Amino acid sequence: MSALTQSIDIFIDEQVKAGKVSSVVEAEEMILSAVSERALERKLARAQEQVKNGQFYEANDDFINDLLFDARSRITPAN
Repeated sequence: MSALTQSIDIFIDEQVKAGKVSSVVEAEEMILSAVSERALERKLARAQEQVKNGQFYEANDDFINDLLFDARSRITPAN
């Protein structure tokens, strides 16, 4: 077991024992949500910097369709 895994396990146990979450699954979801939020914030900051530098794509119909397709493929579970 890695040091990171041990740290996560300790954090999860502490959250459950402190009553901040009701289960291990809820604690894991909380962690995943926080990590996803951080990743999104980094992507938004990078995108803002690219816009400032003139590095962007025109949001035409093809771009939006590709973006929506990508978003759907990420949230739709694979069968």
